[in-house]
Amino acid sequence: MSVQSADLYAGWVAAEFLHMGRPDQVYPDITHGFDMTTPPDWWAHVSATDPDARIFPYLYPPLWVALLRPVTEMTTFAALDGIVMGLHQALLVGMIFLASRMCGTRGLTQLAFVALTYTALTLSFPVARALEENQPQIIVSFLIVLAFERAQAGRLRTSGAVLALAAAIKLYPLLFVVIYLGRKQWSAVASFGVAGGLLGLASIALAGWPLHQDYLHLVGALTRSVVVSNMSISLDALVAGTGLSDGLVKVIPDNLEGTNKGWHVIDKSAVWRMASAVATCVALAAVGVLAACRPKDALVLPVAAIALALLSPLSWAYTYLTAFVFLAALPLRLGGVGYAVVVASALFFHRAAPVGLLGTLQYGLTVAWVITIVAMLLLGAAFVCAVLRRPATNAPTRAPAPFLPMQKPF
Repeated sequence: MSVQSADLYAGWVAAEFLHMGRPDQVYPDITHGFDMTTPPDWWAHVSATDPDARIFPYLYPPLWVALLRPVTEMTTFAALDGIVMGLHQALLVGMIFLASRMCGTRGLTQLAFVALTYTALTLSFPVARALEENQPQIIVSFLIVLAFERAQAGRLRTSGAVLALAAAIKLYPLLFVVIYLGRKQWSAVASFGVAGGLLGLASIALAGWPLHQDYLHLVGALTRSVVVSNMSISLDALVAGTGLSDGLVKVIPDNLEGTNKGWHVIDKSAVWRMASAVATCVALAAVGVLAACRPKDALVLPVAAIALALLSPLSWAYTYLTAFVFLAALPLRLGGVGYAVVVASALFFHRAAPVGLLGTLQYGLTVAWVITIVAMLLLGAAFVCAVLRRPATNAPTRAPAPFLPMQKPF
């Protein structure tokens, strides 16, 4: 609570400029590739009242900055920050509970699933950072898990609408529609399309088309660029940081001027962009086939979440939250191997782990960063094995506690 939530603050500052009638300062000015710097007037505006502020650019659809605009006149950022922090904690518990329901746990097993997963995640550096920054990924992950929990419960129209809301915050959840397609859940697809269309029209009505043009220009630049830092966990970042380090360009934003802090960026070549597109299509096809072969398996969702995050040009450690909430299911499927994966993950991602002792690479990148990306590949493989391995029995291993809800077997 004592740390300014820079990711939430980005939306607040963008809303302030929109309220001032300066929509040109909502999104970064993209002249070449995306470098994660803020619009030119942001630092002067922010530093006038808070010279110690941390600022990142606003990267989300215009709808939310338009909705946030009147809020900047009604309250302070500190008040909003506290409210959202409480909301995010509740959503974190909620999505873990939803994951436990999808996995069919009940009684004491469900209680252990939720309690131990919540404890482990809040002690991990990806989730601690997401909470610290009030990162919208928390609500996006909650909505993705909720969408597929509703689909598993047979509420397909609700599921599609919820996934559309997630895609209206961050675009990438629209790729999860491939699970609906693989399972031939056409009503969910139709609901996603209708709800997404209505949200799009509402966004244009509230924010205007020019702001959407700026946003689409930003999205195009994002797909052509890679940001490399110790928090960017993707295959593109790994390739750029280890194999193409000579082409990296150091970026030091205005608020870090005079320091050596910052990050690196690189523009993707046409061949690289084509390879990324092909890899994403292959991954989507594989997820669709897996969803078709395992139409009722909850663990298809974390497989998709890890695959799509690894192949995104802009993925952070907390982007994998959608998969992390299913970690406790691995011991139920893989036995001792599953326990080993969970314990190793909890120890490696613990925020107090001495990852800095693992040495450094060029440009300040750590060996732990490379190991983290490899670890996500291995975690994805573990979830794939869990999906392909059918449960030995559908019978619960022990009777449920009478005060906890009964759920379908995993």
